[in-house]
Amino acid sequence: MLSQEAIVFVNLHHQKMAMRKIQMVDLQSQYAFIREQVEAGMQEVLSSAQFINGPAVKSFQSNLEAYLGVKHVIPCANGTDALQVAMMGLGLQPGDEVITADFTFAATVEVIALLGLTPVLVDVDPVSFNISPQAIEKAITPKTKAIVPVHLFGQVADMDAIMAIAKKHNLYVIEDNAQGIGATHTDREGNKIKTGGIGHVGSTSFFRAALGFFLSATLRVSYMERKRVLVLGRPK
Repeated sequence: MLSQEAIVFVNLHHQKMAMRKIQMVDLQSQYAFIREQVEAGMQEVLSSAQFINGPAVKSFQSNLEAYLGVKHVIPCANGTDALQVAMMGLGLQPGDEVITADFTFAATVEVIALLGLTPVLVDVDPVSFNISPQAIEKAITPKTKAIVPVHLFGQVADMDAIMAIAKKHNLYVIEDNAQGIGATHTDREGNKIKTGGIGHVGSTSFFRAALGFFLSATLRVSYMERKRVLVLGRPK
């Protein structure tokens, strides 16, 4: 019969054997949790052989429109493309200034420069690490055409203040929602709105999950027609 000390030692030994390194993003554990659904979905796509804009993509699009409460969702190849299509669809021209946070993934600024626009980086709030509305206001010039707030770590940027600034200066707001999808913003009137559906356009990349990408919009029909031509090659 094992002594109390021996039992404690055995228990600690088993606990040590069961322990493993904690990762910032544990995709293997996430996959194991939903493995059956993922593999069934993949098999369904493979069996249908409809890989581009097939039923699975259309279902994803309509489900995300309902989830975000937006009129349009356009699946794209990646989050960088979503930001690029958004800026192209808004008709921004080379030399136009776009204000965004200095604490963000490279793609946010990369797309602005790729289109010949001028990125203007401003500081973030020291508590939330989201873009500072006060810094935005100070950076606005006659060449400023758009603001790209980045919702970081699941926290919503101060969208009430940002939308007020945009309205005051007649600017577009493009939400970078790569790390904020699923977050809910409660505005000053008490309305609850999902991030990605607050500004004129929103984009996401399902950060580190590699599941899909989208562009959501709440703008006028003519703008959506231009975007559909850019993304699909034809109006719908």
